[in-house]
Amino acid sequence: MKPSLREGDDERGAVLVLVALAMTALLGMAAVVVDLGQLRADRRANKAVADMSVRAGLGVLQLGPWSGVCRARDYVLANADGFSSFDAGSEQWFQLSQPLNRLSSSPCLNTTSSPFVDACLPGQLGVPNTSTWGRFIATADGGRFTVEIQSGYAVPDPRFPEDSLATVDTGDPLKGSCDNLVVVITERRAPLFARAIGGGDSTTTIRSVGRWSNVSTEEYSPALLLLERQGCNVLEVSSNNARVIAQPYLDHPGVIQVDSANRSGCSSNQAVLNGAATSSGPSIVVCSARTIAPTPGCNIAAGNKPSRIGMYGLNFNPTGANLTTPYPGTYGDTQAVRSSRSGREPLDRLYRSNVAALDAEARAVLTGNSGMPPGCTAVVHSTCTGDGRTWLVLQAADCSTLGTFFDPVLFPGRTAARNIWFNCDLTVGAPLALSAPDSYVVVTGSIQVNSTFALLDPRTVFVGGRSGGNNVGFQVGNSGNFNVNNKLGTADCPVPDGTVKATRMVVGSGSLNMSSGGVAHLCQTFVFMANGYGKVPLADGTPPCTCTSGYTGTVSVGSGAIVDWTAPDQVPDRRPTAEELELGGRSPYESLGLWTEAGGAQSISGGGTSHMTGIFFLGNANAFTLAGGSSGNVSLSAQFITRRMKVTGGATVNLVLDPTDAVPVVVNDMVLVR
Repeated sequence: MKPSLREGDDERGAVLVLVALAMTALLGMAAVVVDLGQLRADRRANKAVADMSVRAGLGVLQLGPWSGVCRARDYVLANADGFSSFDAGSEQWFQLSQPLNRLSSSPCLNTTSSPFVDACLPGQLGVPNTSTWGRFIATADGGRFTVEIQSGYAVPDPRFPEDSLATVDTGDPLKGSCDNLVVVITERRAPLFARAIGGGDSTTTIRSVGRWSNVSTEEYSPALLLLERQGCNVLEVSSNNARVIAQPYLDHPGVIQVDSANRSGCSSNQAVLNGAATSSGPSIVVCSARTIAPTPGCNIAAGNKPSRIGMYGLNFNPTGANLTTPYPGTYGDTQAVRSSRSGREPLDRLYRSNVAALDAEARAVLTGNSGMPPGCTAVVHSTCTGDGRTWLVLQAADCSTLGTFFDPVLFPGRTAARNIWFNCDLTVGAPLALSAPDSYVVVTGSIQVNSTFALLDPRTVFVGGRSGGNNVGFQVGNSGNFNVNNKLGTADCPVPDGTVKATRMVVGSGSLNMSSGGVAHLCQTFVFMANGYGKVPLADGTPPCTCTSGYTGTVSVGSGAIVDWTAPDQVPDRRPTAEELELGGRSPYESLGLWTEAGGAQSISGGGTSHMTGIFFLGNANAFTLAGGSSGNVSLSAQFITRRMKVTGGATVNLVLDPTDAVPVVVNDMVLVR
């Protein structure tokens, strides 16, 4: 008899088939899930790079659309995970004019001519001016990535379905509609596992859109504007219990602006904003303007406006960047916030052309007539006339016997000469006061002040500067007391009341030094360190440079010196108009205390008697040291614009800035809108 089959024995083969099919389906689903996860990771990574690249481009977009596009391009290359260079020959550059204009070379390679420097220009009747828009397209990793960067950019974009409900945004017509910047990264990826079930390549496209907003977050005047673009230790207040406090003034809060991106990272003790704890509290404090309960160390002010530390690097904040020192409370009652990069352009727009004109004028006067006053052909009895001026002229022998030359009995009236020409290296070893109103004083060589040297009412002081191997152009020695527009000689500069006129002083070559026992009262005085002439940049907003070779116009003020330095203030209690700042206007150097293009280390030190008012520009100083003696705190109504700053000396330096005597900086919002 044939044996009977047990129930279910005939289904064993079917179960095996079902299990095999189920395992294949599960493995296929797992492969799809893994590949989808990889795509999501790709999107996240590409989105992070695009967001940061847009912010990088927006930080310089005020210079023009190509500036923003080129900066965003560089940032994509520096930070993308999948590539570090674009495919050879794939980079294309377009101006979005009608018809489309493809450029023959990268505009990023030529920073001095069109189209790189073309600004966003407004269109007509609200129509975007696309001729000033710029577009960059390239591929990378053998075509796996496609990168598109464009400024301007209009929303909605038909390539993105999510824009179907978006509000129309063609940018600000006053900015030529190129205040929008977009970065689009498309990545094509072969499947990791899904190919086994017939899956093909997958493509992800992400987009980041940012706006350089036409609405300013606020107009403010920073007490410290620090121009370093990449480095660490940009503001250092971390030793000897030194402190710097950006105080409020009336209803204006304290402000610090830091331009460093710091994308390479800094060690923990070299943070961009490098503060420390002191016995009196944090070493860096930026104070809000408020009437009640100010942070310890902050003055009470009338208002409730928040303080601000604007940091360009916070737009990127890469891992390990160490933008700020980590301990709580470092910055008083404020937080560092993202900011566009300011640069020196706001200062340049107001003053650069005037300073360049002064540079050319001083050079012509000091070097244009072989040691003679302009237009003079001969000196007779210590006088000459040229170009409408009569000069009292001192040669080297006269300079060595100043007491005799200016003896009031032998030569009455010489100290009251309106135009005086010292054709020598001048050493003032005994008191000398030149009293003529609206005087014009020229020293063709250097000056050494070892006694009291007073210029009671000068309009122009030109100093040729160093001779031979000596790099000092103007030196105030330990017993020296140099006075400009200060009739009392030992008192502080008078409060501006319209009676004291402004003075422009140029040191053609060499440094300005003050020994530890020296005294200087520079009242209503603008000092320009010419660095040998021709060193003022030709364009606004030039980036900082090392500027050491051939740049001798440094400033060094010893720790025991008394500094009383007030910038021209011919327009008190308000900011000057554009007409007043013109060369022929009321006060072309209004609020400027110092201007030097020299790099290297520079310093101004002093005790509690120090007094400085106005704008002090040392845009390439690396670093500028501001020191207060431990015997007393220092309060300065001064704005310092420099590359880096270090505050030392054991005292608290209070910066109580009057915005009418400072450069206002308008910071625009950098907003990611997509």
